[in-house]
Amino acid sequence: MQFLDVAVASGYAALCLSLLVLISPAASQQAAAVAAEHARLDRVVSSYLVGVGLPFLATFPFAAICASAGREGNSTVGVDVVVDGEDCGLSPAAPPLATASLSLALHGRQVVIEAWLARG
Repeated sequence: MQFLDVAVASGYAALCLSLLVLISPAASQQAAAVAAEHARLDRVVSSYLVGVGLPFLATFPFAAICASAGREGNSTVGVDVVVDGEDCGLSPAAPPLATASLSLALHGRQVVIEAWLARG
């Protein structure tokens, strides 16, 4: 009977701790920060796409596309483009904090625009 009491008490304690984590303001703030990072990266992808345009991505040589992606990044946010499976090689060495991507099928060419938030 004592074993059952300990098991029930342990289960209750685990439930209480789980509830504290769920209603913790820190958890909400962290979720909001992650959502803000993803929104920022979505804007980077959209900005790149608007800046270069669909005709550029559909028809220009791979080297020109890679050069444009290289100009788009900075020390915290980067952009890489994959055209028909060939990567520009601009991805960060360390795993990024967050990523976003957009896949496009353009006149028989598969283009993936990737953005990432680098570890600071």
